[in-house]
Amino acid sequence: MSTNNKAGVRFAYIASFLTPFTLLLSGIVAIIYSGYKLNKGTDAVSYSHYYTIIRSFFMFFTFFVVLGVTAATMTGMLAGAEYWVHSDMLDYVLDVLPFVGAVIAVIAVLKWLFQLIRGMRLLSQNKAIEL
Repeated sequence: MSTNNKAGVRFAYIASFLTPFTLLLSGIVAIIYSGYKLNKGTDAVSYSHYYTIIRSFFMFFTFFVVLGVTAATMTGMLAGAEYWVHSDMLDYVLDVLPFVGAVIAVIAVLKWLFQLIRGMRLLSQNKAIEL
């Protein structure tokens, strides 16, 4: 892997790593850059890293969209049920539900960040990520 390719992959990893802190902006830049580099042609090691960056971004983006829609739907259903059936248990579940979603989201973000760190370590060793 050439130094130029390694610098490009490193840029994509750093931009992808900053995604949760830049409200998706740097992640979008990372996948556009990675897609451009894949289209332009690159060696096998760079290819595996660029492909993994794109794949993990869309996988976790889809996860968070599904999590948000599920949480909103569940909260709406519980709020409607609590309106008709006044129950302390439903009120408690309605209060706890956002925290459960937040815990799931934090675990997912940490898993994603650890995957990126693992990819950066493999990049520094000039090893490809198994696809």
